[in-house]
Amino acid sequence: MDEPKAMVVLTSGKQDRGTRATLALSWACSALALGKKTSIFMTMDGTVWAMDGAMKGIQVDGFEPLGNYFEQFRALGGRLLVCAPCSDYYCASDGKAPNGRLVEGAELVGLATVVSEVEPGSVVVSF
Repeated sequence: MDEPKAMVVLTSGKQDRGTRATLALSWACSALALGKKTSIFMTMDGTVWAMDGAMKGIQVDGFEPLGNYFEQFRALGGRLLVCAPCSDYYCASDGKAPNGRLVEGAELVGLATVVSEVEPGSVVVSF
């Protein structure tokens, strides 16, 4: 039997100066390092972190810079899913996206993709 999948749901944007995003990405990196196939689903305000340049300069005391966790996440084979309608709503129209481009490897998806990732025995955490 395959190892259960892990999914991190990130709904928080920059209102907490990157604390929840840092915890989400560090948790996901830990899961990947332990051999769990792991995805992050960025939705609602959390979609801002999928925009190229959004992680620049974000570092929570006691943690590495947010961008470092993202690079580790990608290097470990994590899958970054971004809610397509949320990205349009939360990022495109209000200037939150530094340059309007997604980070490398991000996938714009609908809810059916997210639901298909969650299987019996999957671990799902939310930040």
